[in-house]
Amino acid sequence: MDLERWAETWADQLSSLHEFSSHGYYGLDVQDLDADSQRAARAGWCRAALQSLALLDLAYSRGLPPRAMESLFEHVLHWCNEYAIFMRSDAAVPAQGRQPINPASNSYPAAVQLLALPVLLERQELIPGIVERLLGNRCDCLLDYLSAVACEKDEASAQVFCPKPYADLMAFFEQSELGTEPLQAYLDENYSRQLHPALAAIGRLIGMGDHHPRWAWEVAALVVLYELDDSPLTAYTCYPADMVALARQRLAFNEASFAAH
Repeated sequence: MDLERWAETWADQLSSLHEFSSHGYYGLDVQDLDADSQRAARAGWCRAALQSLALLDLAYSRGLPPRAMESLFEHVLHWCNEYAIFMRSDAAVPAQGRQPINPASNSYPAAVQLLALPVLLERQELIPGIVERLLGNRCDCLLDYLSAVACEKDEASAQVFCPKPYADLMAFFEQSELGTEPLQAYLDENYSRQLHPALAAIGRLIGMGDHHPRWAWEVAALVVLYELDDSPLTAYTCYPADMVALARQRLAFNEASFAAH
């Protein structure tokens, strides 16, 4: 990792978010803005939300312990919920377009991250609110599987909002007997060689070019949800093995506590 570049990017993102919250449209009533300012506010909020989500990747890449990721995620989620409040108050936006994160767009990786991290932090109680407030109840196949337990879903959509690279995960769900082989193939194809353009796009958005560190949160979350042996995956540098270990440790503790009562 280029630590100098990391430090510069981290400082830039925090500075940008501070500038937005102090001198941008944060806290303003959208109804008090003219049409041009409303458009600028929507764009500013969207950029700020994606930048805040990118901090999670940056922090984990620099070695933030898994337990500390929970506090950072709560702050990021609060920021995204503030964005949701702003969007719901914007009468100029059609009701069906007021979700802060549109999963059927280039924001899809952010939607995946928002659903995968609560699984890895064993905070799945956050997922129903994320699906409703931030995604506007719009889920495709992968998002349905990631939220199925928390939202008590019986079936998954057949849609795939972001075919490349995420359609490659369909092989995992189509197995007659669940195993990690399709997940390994997915990592080999989209993470281990050259980062897929859809995953690299967020790096360009926040100023790190195509070298923005990415983690296979979706793969880790599926491993936890389906209780898979992840030993074949731990060799992949993009696989957050310690986050999976934390999820399993917390899940075991919660199950033991429940059984004791």
